[in-house]
Amino acid sequence: MPDTVWDITEPDAPALYGAVGPGVDRSIKPDIHHNGGRALYTRPVVLPGQTEASISLARSAATGPGLQVAAPGRGGATNSTVFTHGTSNATALITREASRVFDILEAENPDSADAPLPDPQYHPLLVRALLAHASSWGTWEASLRRDLGLSGQDVRRQLTALLGYGRLDVSRLAAAATNRAVLVAGGHIARNERHTYEFPLPPSLRAKAEWHRFTITLAFTAPTVGQLTRYRSAKVYFSTPDMSLAGGERSDAEHNAVRRGSLQHEIVQGSRAMSFVDGENFPIHVECMDDAQRLRAGDTIRYALVVSAETAEQTSNTIHEEVRDRLRARARVQGRIRP
Repeated sequence: MPDTVWDITEPDAPALYGAVGPGVDRSIKPDIHHNGGRALYTRPVVLPGQTEASISLARSAATGPGLQVAAPGRGGATNSTVFTHGTSNATALITREASRVFDILEAENPDSADAPLPDPQYHPLLVRALLAHASSWGTWEASLRRDLGLSGQDVRRQLTALLGYGRLDVSRLAAAATNRAVLVAGGHIARNERHTYEFPLPPSLRAKAEWHRFTITLAFTAPTVGQLTRYRSAKVYFSTPDMSLAGGERSDAEHNAVRRGSLQHEIVQGSRAMSFVDGENFPIHVECMDDAQRLRAGDTIRYALVVSAETAEQTSNTIHEEVRDRLRARARVQGRIRP
C-alpha cells in the first residue's frame, strides 16, 4: 500500500462511512451490518500549528479495494466493472440473503412429523427477524472498547448507537445445527394481550457449568402515527427473559433501546449451571400495549418470533434433536412453531 493512502480500520470492522444511530425516539439504527466494501482515504498533510486535519476518499474505482460491481462500459461494453463501497452495497447483499430465506420459508415441509412453518402472511416479518437473529457484536465490543477508550456504565448505550444488533453471520442465517435449535412462530396480538411461547429446555444443558446462549428476536408491523415523535401507535415486545433460569446475562445491545423500535433482539449467554427438571420449558411472553395512541378494540398487530438455544459442540451435539422430539410430541396442539 502506498504511503499516500491510509487504511484506518481493522479488517471486518464497522465502516466509517456509514451513518450511526440512534434512530427515532432513540431506537436502534442501523439494525444490522453487512459487507459494504472497504474504503481508502488520502493521507492528510498537517501543517505546523494545526490541531485538526480533514481526510478525503482516495480514487480507487479501478484498482480497489471495495466490492467489484457491474458498471457502464465504453462503447456499449457489457462486461465492465468498478470497485465501490457504501451502505447500498450492503443493502443489496442483505436483500439477496433475505430472498434466500424466503425460499426456505416457502419450501414444503419434507417431514410430516414436524409442525408446519407459519403462514405466508408472517414471512416478511420472519425474514426480518431471522436476519437480526443471525447477527451479533462478536469481537467488535472488545476491540471498540479498547480503540475508543470506552469505560463506565454508559458503554453499552454508546456501542448500541454505533453497532445496532451487530454483523450478520450468513452461516447462521435460517439454519440450525446439532448444537443449536431454532424455533419460529407468528401471530396476531391485540392490546393488553399476552401470548406465551414455551421453548423446551434440552436435558443435555442441565447442571452443566459450560457456555450456552439463548437468543430471542421479535419483529412486528408497527401501526404509525405521522404527527408525533413517538411514531408507533402501539408496541409489541417480549418481557425480560428469565436470566436465572437461562444461567446467563444479557449481552450486546442495551436493554432499554431494544424495545423502542419494531425489532427486538436480545442475547442471554453465560456459563452458570442451569437448574431445571426434565420437561421444563423456557417461557417467552409476547405482550402488546398502547404507545402513541390507543389501539382500537378488535385491531390486532402481526408479529414474528424467533428463539434459539445453543452451546459449544463439545458440550452437547444433541440439542436440536432433544428440542425437536419435545416439539413433535405436542405438534398436534401447537401448529405454528417448528425447530
